[in-house]
Amino acid sequence: MNIYLAVLGFATMIVITVVLLKNKMSTLLAFTVIPLIAAILAGGDPSSIGQWISKGIGKTYSITLMMLFSLPYFMLLADVGVFDDIVKAIMKRVKITAPVICVLTVIVACICELDGSITSVFLITVPLMLPLYEKFGIDKRILPFLICVAILIMCNTPWNPKILRAATLLDMDNASTAVFLKLVPIQIFMIVLLIGVALFFGIKQKKNHEGEVQVSNEELLAQFKDTDLTRHNMLAFNLILTAFLIFCLIVFEDIPQYYVFAFGLVIALQANFKDLKQQTKLLKKYASSLFPVAPAVLLSGVVVGVMQESGMLDAMVQALMAIIPSALGPYLYIVIALFSTPLMLLFTNDTWFYALMPLVGAFSAQYGVPMITVVATLFMNFGSMISVIAQPQLYIATDLDGITLDEHIKFTFWKLWAINIVVVLFGVLTGVFMP
Repeated sequence: MNIYLAVLGFATMIVITVVLLKNKMSTLLAFTVIPLIAAILAGGDPSSIGQWISKGIGKTYSITLMMLFSLPYFMLLADVGVFDDIVKAIMKRVKITAPVICVLTVIVACICELDGSITSVFLITVPLMLPLYEKFGIDKRILPFLICVAILIMCNTPWNPKILRAATLLDMDNASTAVFLKLVPIQIFMIVLLIGVALFFGIKQKKNHEGEVQVSNEELLAQFKDTDLTRHNMLAFNLILTAFLIFCLIVFEDIPQYYVFAFGLVIALQANFKDLKQQTKLLKKYASSLFPVAPAVLLSGVVVGVMQESGMLDAMVQALMAIIPSALGPYLYIVIALFSTPLMLLFTNDTWFYALMPLVGAFSAQYGVPMITVVATLFMNFGSMISVIAQPQLYIATDLDGITLDEHIKFTFWKLWAINIVVVLFGVLTGVFMP
């Protein structure tokens, strides 16, 4: 075991984690400079360092291209009103009661998260549902809690930035689709579980005066406002196109994922907007949302490449195997998953995916656990939804909801950890999280 490389590897991981947690350095700078310094200290010459970086970037470029086309595609769907139309179709057909309001919160948040933007979920769902919570006397802390868990559930789509981060750790084609398919049973279980939780909260929150409160469907639907980009007449086409793209992702594994969404994006743009100037204007608008996430995903390959190719990761794994009891070794990733809610208070999303998960994956591989199993098990990182370091959008949610961040954390922490444990145990019992 090379002690020097092991210490250097752990030091590199700790430095990246600390500077990102303390906001001392941008993710782009941390992923570019810190691994370069580590590579030099590991004894790499310019030629070998260049090869390490090239191999690392080779693992992330296709995922970055996927993000480049998939996120604008779903932002386009949001702009033309696809998600609004789906939500309105549901709301037209239900009678508003406290339990229904809580379940609707879950449904609306899940639909809004399809475009991969956590910010838009909060900006749409909280203002839409908050008046109902206030009219029916429902505890306002329930609203961001339900939205946060719904976001965790819907992060499991092949185009979501979170799953694309995870996919960079897998050395396989169409990795995000592979993770998505593996997690589908977990996703279905979590949807059922969260709807059950929402119903429980709704029934518990029923007030005696609820019968006097009446909210018409027309009043509720009036909150949806059309814009110049809304295309209600294109709903059927956009839904069929989206279903076709998802079908291609799952069935035609030889077609690159980024090309599937590149095809979908250009077709959707042309079908919904005939004016080329308007198409260009929209693409410029969507491009701004890709920074700095897409470059960070691309440059995460530098961290992975240097750590793996320099020998640091192997040395770190050997050090861990010398310390951790062999009986615990095969289940270390499960133990970490069980404690992901409190652990995420010590990590950002980037450090969870690019510092912790590669190390745990390489360690677990020594016990015959495939990397995709480790990635799927640690993917949810539940505690991100109580940490503004990992998810600064929480400030938006609490501000819109009229509660403090402390109130959100106190209300959410134990409930979220309980769901965390139940989901991990379900994954173990069903074999999804087992080798």
